[in-house]
Amino acid sequence: MPRVSFLSAAKSAGRLVTRPGRTLDQLAASGHLAEASWAVGATAGVWSAFCVWLHRSGHAPSRVLLPIPPGDYYLYQAVGLVPLLFGAWWLLTVVTHALARLLGGSGRLRALGAAAGFAYALPLLGCFVLPDLVVFAAFGFGALGKLVRVTGLVLAAAEWLLVSRAITAAHGLRLRPASAIALVALLVQAAVLGVFLR
Repeated sequence: MPRVSFLSAAKSAGRLVTRPGRTLDQLAASGHLAEASWAVGATAGVWSAFCVWLHRSGHAPSRVLLPIPPGDYYLYQAVGLVPLLFGAWWLLTVVTHALARLLGGSGRLRALGAAAGFAYALPLLGCFVLPDLVVFAAFGFGALGKLVRVTGLVLAAAEWLLVSRAITAAHGLRLRPASAIALVALLVQAAVLGVFLR
């Protein structure tokens, strides 16, 4: 088995941007969960660092659903992001795998997890976390609320498309049922994650 490292994960991330379909096919065929773990972990790490920056700058979310003082919320979020994103990835993978099997998919959980890790994490990093970071640095905290109206939609579309394609890569399903499965699974993980993240 080839050695999986951050560098190999970064190369796969680059290929996902330029050749998404072929790359997801390769990731599913490899079944390298460790490589997908690098993608999820790197996304969580960057987002966590941004949350620390928000906390140290004295910012707090406008509303919270957990019994945490708003002034400390971003610090708690920074600490919890790694387990939360890994949990969201696996929730997404397990739900999509179960639904794909119900609809006649023949793939392995490992194959789907390897492809879904990148399909989930890379749009989150590129369409949501990094734009937030750049806009916060340039325009301040007040601009983030306006930005999320755009980045939220772009993120949802990108993850839906890529997770749908990851399902076809791992399970051999047509794109239409794969898209329905991806939508359900993304809504499930968003409902769970939305309780914790602001």
